[in-house]
Amino acid sequence: MRAYNQQWIYNREILGQAERWHRKGLVSDEQIAAARKAYPVEFRQTNSFIEIGLFLFTTVAILACYLLPASILSSQFANPTVYGSFNIAFGIGVGIIGQFLINQRLLYRNGIDNAFVVTLTGFLAFGLNQFLPNGLSVAMHCLFTLPLLLLVLWYYGDTLIAFFSLATFYTFIFDSLLKISWGKDALPFVMMSVSLIIYTAVKQIIKYNPRQVYYTDPLNLAQWISMIILAASGNYFVVRELNGLLLKEYRHMDAPEIALSWLFWLLTFAIPAIYLWQGLVKKNRMLIILSLLGFIAAFMTIHEYAMLLPLNVALTTGGLALIGIAIMGIRYLSPSKYGFTDAPDDDSPNKMFINMASIAAVQATSSMHHAPKDDLHFGKGNFGGAGSEGKY
Repeated sequence: MRAYNQQWIYNREILGQAERWHRKGLVSDEQIAAARKAYPVEFRQTNSFIEIGLFLFTTVAILACYLLPASILSSQFANPTVYGSFNIAFGIGVGIIGQFLINQRLLYRNGIDNAFVVTLTGFLAFGLNQFLPNGLSVAMHCLFTLPLLLLVLWYYGDTLIAFFSLATFYTFIFDSLLKISWGKDALPFVMMSVSLIIYTAVKQIIKYNPRQVYYTDPLNLAQWISMIILAASGNYFVVRELNGLLLKEYRHMDAPEIALSWLFWLLTFAIPAIYLWQGLVKKNRMLIILSLLGFIAAFMTIHEYAMLLPLNVALTTGGLALIGIAIMGIRYLSPSKYGFTDAPDDDSPNKMFINMASIAAVQATSSMHHAPKDDLHFGKGNFGGAGSEGKY
């Protein structure tokens, strides 16, 4: 009971791994042909650029279809019940059309279906909030909207809906704590704890459900966001500046010193260090990347409050240091050591630029001089004499 064929999604992952093995010579041509027959995938496949274009075009088309009846019925929208009912009805209609296209055109995250999922969720969420009483806090609106987002996420497994669900959940926690007397002081620790719980829960789901690839991208996104929020919640700069923004009397002044400042200075460096340690031990690229970003943020925090060097000198020095670390890391990991390598993945977005033969072929093709054809003549076009209107 999902929007997409789960078996095809599982087959897609199997074939993707088989294709990588085939490119490395671990699987023969006969074996990869047999795998393609045994694990069929009928989804329409596109590339990322086409997906983005289709998503934007479909979203604009849906909004245009929404604005036409909305402008006609705008006089009735003073009543929240009518306005909410209209949005919910339109969202249901968008969902029905989107599901029809998914089934008939065999779509799977090619832009069109993503646009239908996002817009139907937006219309349903907006319509639902029209029925809520006036004066509710942001946290209560998030609390009533979150079940709808989770239901859509369960049905479609869409990555954007996963992002909106996490953003709604964190906003609910943030705004709820601000309503409590001790909430502002506990906010960093609660956000760190919640993020750690989310990350641990996601890891357990992945561990005990290895075949469940329907939610692979949302689960990966949840790990990234939870670890980013955890590191940001312990960063001294984030905590101090956010505390200053929440204090009305300091909104136009420098943020005052915070309680337990020594602890947040320690967490500013300790959390990236833990990420790096766990990333190296478990060979987790996400944690290694976040640890490096965390250390950069930590040194930027020191520069913000200590100002050891002028900004231009600090940027130049930091850039040279990062380039030096990158060069040493590339040389050290070529060849691979301790299970780490500098060799790119098969699915790297830069794989086209790694293949120098492909680049040379493209350059050679673009630099070729084609001989002119005797039967092609220019100069008699109606718009500037360049062959317009089919005349050469």
